[in-house]
Amino acid sequence: MTRLLHIIASPRGRRSRSTAIARRIIQALDGMEIEELALFDVRLPAFDGAAIEGRNALIEGQDVAPEVKAEWERIGEMVDHLLGFDIWLFSVPMWNFGIPYPLKHYVDLVTQPRLAFGVDAAGNVEGMAAGRTAIIIASGALDIRPDNALEALDHQITYLAAWLNFIGVTDIRTVRIKPTFGDPAMVDPVMEAAYAEADAVARDLSRPERV
Repeated sequence: MTRLLHIIASPRGRRSRSTAIARRIIQALDGMEIEELALFDVRLPAFDGAAIEGRNALIEGQDVAPEVKAEWERIGEMVDHLLGFDIWLFSVPMWNFGIPYPLKHYVDLVTQPRLAFGVDAAGNVEGMAAGRTAIIIASGALDIRPDNALEALDHQITYLAAWLNFIGVTDIRTVRIKPTFGDPAMVDPVMEAAYAEADAVARDLSRPERV
């Protein structure tokens, strides 16, 4: 059975536009195992100096030190959990041109050498998430869609896409919900367009060859 992980990076619950669009996709899917990971509701392990020393050991091809073994076992479990899903669905608001801090924390934790990616003798990176599909539902108050004047301020979708490519994901779908700031006459059409895009994504994911 196809497994989908919905990674929620908004703390706004029912008021979150990105989460509403993501759940529109989920509601249209049949025959998939769905799990939610609400990043504001979980306690992520610290990625501090001790953890970084463990990362350096991994980069050098060594085992982590005994004093950080428990922390790295937890990080390893998080990577295994993420890689255990076929589809990753991200609902992500834009915060200060980028992503909310718990999502960045999560990315920092799971993007580890020998766990999420490898580097060969020639320095080529091989991501271990190849074959997964990622869907980014990206909301934001500013209209920073491609070809708009503020496009250069997008460190939300561009960052997530670069990260996903780095760990091996090439099938990336994006639904933009922008701008979300303004009167209903401006925002309502944006939401309707996003719902329509979400419906198209759900139809594509539900095709028989994908299950």
